[in-house]
Amino acid sequence: MTSKDERPAGSCNSVGPVKKKRKHVCHSQPFLKPAFSLAFKLKEQLMRSVCKMLHVKSGDPSGPEPEDFTLDESKLIIREIAQELDRILQTRDLSLSTKVSEDESSLEERQAFLLQWDENLQMFNRPTGVSSPGVNGPEMDNGLKKAIGDLHTWAWTLSGEEEDSVCLDKDVGEVVKDMSQQWKNSKQHNILPVMDFIIWSILQQDGIKGSIAKHWNRNEELLQNRAAQQPIPESVWKWITKTTDKVRLDPSTANPCLKIFNDMTAMKMHQIVENNWNPLDNVQRAKHKFDGWWCVLGNEGFVSGKHYWEVNVQDKAEWRLGVVSESAPRNGFQNLNETTGYWTLKLQLGQLIAMTFPATKLDRCAPRVLGMFLDMEEGQMSFYDVDHRFHIYSFNVSFNRNKKVFPVFGTVETEREMRILG
Repeated sequence: MTSKDERPAGSCNSVGPVKKKRKHVCHSQPFLKPAFSLAFKLKEQLMRSVCKMLHVKSGDPSGPEPEDFTLDESKLIIREIAQELDRILQTRDLSLSTKVSEDESSLEERQAFLLQWDENLQMFNRPTGVSSPGVNGPEMDNGLKKAIGDLHTWAWTLSGEEEDSVCLDKDVGEVVKDMSQQWKNSKQHNILPVMDFIIWSILQQDGIKGSIAKHWNRNEELLQNRAAQQPIPESVWKWITKTTDKVRLDPSTANPCLKIFNDMTAMKMHQIVENNWNPLDNVQRAKHKFDGWWCVLGNEGFVSGKHYWEVNVQDKAEWRLGVVSESAPRNGFQNLNETTGYWTLKLQLGQLIAMTFPATKLDRCAPRVLGMFLDMEEGQMSFYDVDHRFHIYSFNVSFNRNKKVFPVFGTVETEREMRILG
């Protein structure tokens, strides 16, 4: 029997019973930027002195001292934040500070995450930053100095929070557990994405406003210099696929050259016999129907919410999949890319292409099953390799909420069908 002074195993993502010293409330309170105290300034000066000593030991003592000790400072501030997170989180067995010491992240990765965390502080009205992960050169150096200063300030505010006073959102907690386990099993070299999910969760005052899928995709972009792509954690994948919709084809929008199966889940091209039968003969042009490109729309359009569906494209040599605005052109052979309201992925001659403008060739193998996740609130259309749970590409879009967005399907093959799953 569990005593009243113990918390049951599994509570707030913990592992095992934990003695409860005092009554705590799960919350993520806004943190106010304090005035720099004398103690904090002395701490900063001491840190810089340590950095200088490290420079003398590892570099050329006779050479000029660098103005910015980004390498050492990045490690120090990440470790400082990790120690405070270990103290205030109710989540047990993370040991972030220990994992940070064993972390294999590169200098560029640490810089990218520090800049992103500072951007999050600005986004959620915490100590402000001025840069983003995309800047380089002197601008990035200045941004890093500002980011490190802001993050030191934020870490100082965390030190004033009670121990075990913050409980992570349930979905985020599951993601953090999965990612931490991947790190422990050596499937993930970098602990920074784990810290990033925690920081992102804590900074939000009224629950999780953003998309976990979008946040994962952003983390992947920050680590894009790594050759080995990491599979999406099981908890993130469940979060994406729980929004699965029953998508079907709308034959009234189909190019007449397409054969739509009776269950409205599969399609392929008709076999056209020259001088004998052509499905385009005597067809009247209609604004709602494709008569150039060989495409068809889904039967339901979306103006809000999150939506996921999968399509089997195994052994197919050519296809086009994604979403399209209801006002986008469907007649003739106009460009089907983001400028005309089409946010699609295309396979052509074995090459995966994101139909941006100009088109973006992707260094990815063609999937057997393509998963598509549409998040209208976050303005993102993402594509996934379902079998390997890999993220392929995402469009960031400012959708017009007064116009519906429809799934779109396209193929030119007469032998191999394309089929919606589910």
